[in-house]
Amino acid sequence: MLTQQDLHDKLSAEIPDLYNAIVTDTSNGCGQSFDIVVISNVFQGKNKLQRCRLVNKVLKDQVAQIHAFGCKCYTVEEWGKLVA
Repeated sequence: MLTQQDLHDKLSAEIPDLYNAIVTDTSNGCGQSFDIVVISNVFQGKNKLQRCRLVNKVLKDQVAQIHAFGCKCYTVEEWGKLVA
């Protein structure tokens, strides 16, 4: 069973210039559904699809083990505007 920490560790190891990764288990702890917010300047100049593909590539093996997966990707500047 995957945990939030497993996904966070993988993202931390594989996403360049990672500012933060917020991983939420939306399956009430059974590890089958996750929502992820990834904040990194590696997304600068990339559209939404390119950003999600980058994250999906990093988490390919993990995503194959779960039922549902949602991902949102932001640059540090974009994230700052959302949480301000």
